[in-house]
Amino acid sequence: MTENTFLENVLGSKTKIKILSTLFRDESRILYEKELADLCGAAVSEVNRQIKSLVEFGLIIYTRKGKKKFYQLNRTHFLYVPLKEVFRAT
Repeated sequence: MTENTFLENVLGSKTKIKILSTLFRDESRILYEKELADLCGAAVSEVNRQIKSLVEFGLIIYTRKGKKKFYQLNRTHFLYVPLKEVFRAT
């Protein structure tokens, strides 16, 4: 089983893996939803659908400014450090 297949089984979708991978690539960035979708190579609607559970789980912080949605990693989440190691290795 490859690392990506394992991650897909754990996280549930390739889009979630792309979202996390993109956010872990530059952890300090807060990304606007369209920018995140472009970096993931996915439609905004797909990112919105998949990111919902990551926000509900608390792994990603969601903020809204006007009509724009912004996302960033929650560095205080208990899975932040282990996932950082996983995404550093992939």
